Amino acid sequence: MKEFYEFALWQNEDHIASIGCGYGWWEVSLCLHYPAKKMAFVDPLVEKEDIDESIAYFTEKTGLTWKTEVELNPEKIVEKDQIWIFNAWHEFEDRPAMLAKIHKALHEGGTVIIEEEISKYHRLQHDGCGKDLFFEKEIIAEFTQGGFQYIATKTKDEVAVYLKFRK
Repeated sequence: MKEFYEFALWQNEDHIASIGCGYGWWEVSLCLHYPAKKMAFVDPLVEKEDIDESIAYFTEKTGLTWKTEVELNPEKIVEKDQIWIFNAWHEFEDRPAMLAKIHKALHEGGTVIIEEEISKYHRLQHDGCGKDLFFEKEIIAEFTQGGFQYIATKTKDEVAVYLKFRK
């Protein structure tokens, strides 16, 4: 968790959106330890009760107080300082359209942080959904073609990396 924070470096006044967040476990845990002003949880399958349960679980487990304002599935994602995509980039059917939405949603100088399992030597499939995993250079090419500046890659573990892009 600290490793991700040190890579993303959001501030407590930042507005962040997490796309494809599921029940928001990563986001809740991160913002509980390193609060942001507002977190938009964006996933068509998530309900307010799911996020509330995640917050309750982690606050009870850690004894920390939740300080981040919650926004659930906003009609439009706008004026964000950061956008996070945890293990979901391979899930999007129309990635160019998603890149355009992300670009429009970020402030100038805003960042996108992706955590994604990747293919390294040959094309792999995601264990959970069976969809193809991208090579790191493919993700970087998509984002640079979508108007983002590639900033850095950090290895998360033997299968996943963090990628950072700036608008």
